Amino acid sequence: MDNRRSLMVVHAHPDDEVFSTGGILAKYAAAGDRVVVVYATRGEEGELYDESLSPDEAMPRLGEIREREAREACRRLGVEEVHFLGYRDSGMAGWDQNQRPDVFANASLDEASERLLAIMRETRPQVVITYDEEGGYGHPDHIMTHRVTAEAFQRAQGEPDGPQKLYYGARSREQFRRQLETGHRPAWLRDDFDIEQYGLPDDEITAFIDISRQAPLKKAALAVHRTQIKPDFYYLSIPDEEMRRNLGVEFFRRVVPPHQPGERETDLFAGTDGAAEAA
Repeated sequence: MDNRRSLMVVHAHPDDEVFSTGGILAKYAAAGDRVVVVYATRGEEGELYDESLSPDEAMPRLGEIREREAREACRRLGVEEVHFLGYRDSGMAGWDQNQRPDVFANASLDEASERLLAIMRETRPQVVITYDEEGGYGHPDHIMTHRVTAEAFQRAQGEPDGPQKLYYGARSREQFRRQLETGHRPAWLRDDFDIEQYGLPDDEITAFIDISRQAPLKKAALAVHRTQIKPDFYYLSIPDEEMRRNLGVEFFRRVVPPHQPGERETDLFAGTDGAAEAA
């Protein structure tokens, strides 16, 4: 029996694993913990920025290509266990693809939750992480990922070796303000952007996980997603030292058990059965 501490991170599409959780994946994998990444879809409705691929040939098999990218990105982060729930990408909100009966956003909540629950029973995570109620930014697959993960987590409660803690990813308003002060502005940032509407203030965030040693590795993992990430993507140009200094923390809000006002964790496994501080 595998008695290592176990962490499960549930995402919607390949490349999602890097931005908000790439650091913790690498951190806990390096510490010897069991780290599991689950994707709901293979990202069939994504982009095709890789100029070495012919769109006519590659687009029909984009899901296959993105799955390969995901597995390689996880390998670079030190993650050995990768699972796919087997649903099709729903596309962005409002797209015609949203209406397809086989897309993830239209899946049976019961069936999808059971698929994830089967993986939970196999890998026995103590800690589970996914998106918040809005899916981070409103993508239909992200919202469905939240719903399915929360439901599977609830069903696993009371089972032998059921998960003990559930977190939602969080964005720190203060951290983003520091990032903007360095001059690195995401392409999506508009002139009328109001930072007071971005993310959460730090006093509403539960876990502040130091990933400064792993931060540069996130660039290497993200660059593997060549279909989705252009070579000149701003994130890839951030110097390593600046990554460590200004992007060296990943943020999470604990939902189960409920977090207490002012509570601040530095280890996702803190308080779990038999858990010691991460190396």
